[in-house]
Amino acid sequence: MSTLGISTAKILKVNTKTTEVNDLIVREEPLEIRVGYGLGTQRKEFSLAVTMRTPGADEELARGFLLSEGIVKSNTDILAAKYCMQAKHPENTLKVELNTEILFDPKKFQRNFYATSSCGVCGKAVLEAISSELPTPSGTSPQIHQNMILNLNDQLKAHQNTFKYTGGLHAATLFDQEGKLLILREDIGRHNALDKLIGVCGMRQMDFSDKILWLSGRMGFEMVQKSAMIGIKTIVALGAPSSLAIELAQQQHITIIGFLKKDSFNIYSGKENVILETQQVKQ
Repeated sequence: MSTLGISTAKILKVNTKTTEVNDLIVREEPLEIRVGYGLGTQRKEFSLAVTMRTPGADEELARGFLLSEGIVKSNTDILAAKYCMQAKHPENTLKVELNTEILFDPKKFQRNFYATSSCGVCGKAVLEAISSELPTPSGTSPQIHQNMILNLNDQLKAHQNTFKYTGGLHAATLFDQEGKLLILREDIGRHNALDKLIGVCGMRQMDFSDKILWLSGRMGFEMVQKSAMIGIKTIVALGAPSSLAIELAQQQHITIIGFLKKDSFNIYSGKENVILETQQVKQ
């Protein structure tokens, strides 16, 4: 068990009796993401974002954040991502050096992202501006089978290690079309978990278009937006999508499935891409 994202706290456990015990608690700390850009000796630095996250996989988080926000188009746009040793808290400050060919305009980000671990779209200037940055939908969505979808949750029980000990984390997981678990990332924030997943997949130069994204929480607009930015075509979540998430999924031809349980789920977008065993009854 990795202890990087876990702390301990003395708590009062109440049931048939009251007991003071040490409990495992998920850690939450700020991470400042800085960007280095420009040519040669003219390199500049810009403080891009501060997010509350669970420590660990910080480079993946930073790289995934830049990819999912459209600041870079591929992992090759990033030269390096390292902790700022000159910062007051270097363990909580990461600098991403952009390729000299990347035209980075800090004026576009003067609002300076501030993301709490769960806030998502708050801090965005205008939703329309975000939608305009999305890529044009291309390709076809993969066909997925009902039984394969119903089996996804069972695979997570053996892999969510930190959640098992703290009960305080979200997960973002990538499956292949056969339902095999490929990569899982955890964080106290839903959006951070997804950015960490996007970051590590970007570093491995993986193709997202034929993969299935599994999310542990609800599916808001920004979760679908981040997915669309990197070419995800299928999203399955334990919770429900918002109205904006459904609208965006339909625009981007993304299949989204919510309220995934042991024997049921709801299809909100892309029903033509789900191969069903059960008989459809119209009401």
